[in-house]
Amino acid sequence: MQKYVVIFQAPIPVGHRVELVWYEVVVDGMFSTSRKERPHEPVITDLDTGIVYVSDRLLVTPGMKRPKEPLEVSEGLDGGAKEVRRVRGVVRGCRVVTILSFSDVDLQTELTIAPEG
Repeated sequence: MQKYVVIFQAPIPVGHRVELVWYEVVVDGMFSTSRKERPHEPVITDLDTGIVYVSDRLLVTPGMKRPKEPLEVSEGLDGGAKEVRRVRGVVRGCRVVTILSFSDVDLQTELTIAPEG
């Protein structure tokens, strides 16, 4: 079994089949651009329900999110995203953690997965 920690909410029931796919994305720097994998932001698909969990960093957005307003996001992944790794398996444990620090609230999900095959 393998534990994966992602930095978003993905409350997937124990026993569900899932697929995690990691991508490299284009990152703009001060003087150039580069490709970088986001190790804690895979696309997670619950194969039993079809629900997809994804970070906004892999989608096209108009820029910064305004307070108390939804963020418009693309239907598909950013065209510059390049797949680098894929895992399929069955969820054996799921824990969603709320992290409180100063005025911020962050979420992370810990998934324990038994790989297929």
